[in-house]
Amino acid sequence: MTPETDRLLESGRQAETEGNVREAVVRYEAAVKLAGAEALPRLRLGTVCHRLRDYARAREVLEEASRLDPENAEVAFRLGLTCDALGDREPARAAYSRTMMLAPSSWQTWFLIGRDHRQLGHTEVARLAYRRALDESPGVPEILAELGTLLWEMGMRDDAFPLLERAAMTCPIDPGFSLQLGLAEMERGQLAAAQRHVMGAKHLDPSDRRIDVALQDLALRRKTARKSKRAA
Repeated sequence: MTPETDRLLESGRQAETEGNVREAVVRYEAAVKLAGAEALPRLRLGTVCHRLRDYARAREVLEEASRLDPENAEVAFRLGLTCDALGDREPARAAYSRTMMLAPSSWQTWFLIGRDHRQLGHTEVARLAYRRALDESPGVPEILAELGTLLWEMGMRDDAFPLLERAAMTCPIDPGFSLQLGLAEMERGQLAAAQRHVMGAKHLDPSDRRIDVALQDLALRRKTARKSKRAA
């Protein structure tokens, strides 16, 4: 890749970290135009489109990346996640199988093993697989969020909360991570913090019904808290 393409990818990554959604997309799209037959800029653009819930665009870009670099396990993994989000189970399974074949000991493979066992109700096996994925790549927000929500469901909330917090901080453009952290804060009784995170998720994805439900629950809890305070 050219130095200009590298610069665009780095500035796009920085924009993501700062929560500047539009700038990240603009930078990655510019990198794709400059990159010719390089898969990496398309991987970055596809990943950010997925996190913004633009699944159709993500799939289009990631399929192109897959054609350009069919041996790239990260591309296969991200394509699988996007097909899953669109409800296309067979292409998702094929992409996941390719991921595991290309990189059998990668964090992506351990993540998929963990998710499969979680869906089967094997929580302890899932926990160990997610932990192995996290050991392989400590800063990936998807691992942090998956392990965090699993531990929360297992009642290990003191271990879960820092993971949920790190996921939202690492990837502030993903409304799902902000929502998960907001729900955790709500359960901890930190209603002001919950309001901040859930409203942040709402700003990122106004159409998500789960966020509306969380806001309704939060409003009820705040009302109850005010009544209790007055009664005291």
